[in-house]
Amino acid sequence: MDPQVHFLPTDALNKDRLARQPSAQTLPSIEQNPPESIAHVPGDPAVGLGHNDVGAHLSKHLRTPVLDELYEKLWLVARKSGESIDPLHTQKVKGRAIMPTEDPNLHLVWDRDKIYIKPVPLFLLNYDFWLTYLQEPEQHPSSRVPQEPSQIQLPISDRSIATGFLRSYALLIPNRLDFALAQESHLIPPGINWLEWSKFTTHFRRKLDNEVAKRYHYGQLRLSRLHWAVRIFRPRNTSTSWFYANPYWSITELVERATVPLLFIFASISLVLSSMQVILSVPVDDLWYKDSAKLILREASRAFWVFSIGVVLFGGIVWVFILGIPLIILLGQLAWAIRHRDKGPNIQAPSV
Repeated sequence: MDPQVHFLPTDALNKDRLARQPSAQTLPSIEQNPPESIAHVPGDPAVGLGHNDVGAHLSKHLRTPVLDELYEKLWLVARKSGESIDPLHTQKVKGRAIMPTEDPNLHLVWDRDKIYIKPVPLFLLNYDFWLTYLQEPEQHPSSRVPQEPSQIQLPISDRSIATGFLRSYALLIPNRLDFALAQESHLIPPGINWLEWSKFTTHFRRKLDNEVAKRYHYGQLRLSRLHWAVRIFRPRNTSTSWFYANPYWSITELVERATVPLLFIFASISLVLSSMQVILSVPVDDLWYKDSAKLILREASRAFWVFSIGVVLFGGIVWVFILGIPLIILLGQLAWAIRHRDKGPNIQAPSV
């Protein structure tokens, strides 16, 4: 096994052999034009093996520029532990639907009743691909063979991202039940059995944070908190300054979502203002006047006045809870994040 590849050739889940490229002639591990070799990225026949094509393909499938830009602030919104990933069966127990997505920025991001997971690209399961394109700089063919100035030299971060990505899958699918759920959700390529998967992911399960990309120093991320991180810190790589990932695909959906809270605000404010108007319009002296001729009027005025005061007080209490509880939770989460910012992965986050 080459020291730059994390698994043995016999443990690779994809056995395709890659055709040699001009920039990889010095690699002794790949034979010259092996039989039945392919001239494209495994699993993607439209993508050739040139460094420009592979570099763009890796960026499309692995890079998370927004999270990389937010890395120094992510401790405010998430637990800093690459092992903070629930297996797939635990996701189901928590009532979350598994949503496959090809967007690497959404991998392991959860929102209410669903979690987004990127399926495993086939090329990450291929030994020759790792050997050729995912090596340390001194081992990479680009460092030993002169290239044209226009050629892309694949950065080491692609290798660390690939390592972190597969480590996340080793934690997502540690058991047979998780493997079956992954197959149902089309997260892993077909034709792989449990024993092969278990042997392959063993090589990634115990990888440390210094071997993976910074994004994978964190595990699952809550989408609602990422929205606030984007709104506050305004990273340059986002398509919108209001959402991490746009949750609305039409104006109608946005309006429907906003209707209920807007109606509640309007109704509560209107009720409180009407009650205040009643309180101010009733003379206080007449409430306790003992003239028997005005008994019914006095009692009615007193009832309306007391009821209006009760409505105002109740409305104030409700708004104190509405505004105060989230503020207390926010301050508690912030205090927890500050206390445990530089601590190890065994710290348990508060379950709020």
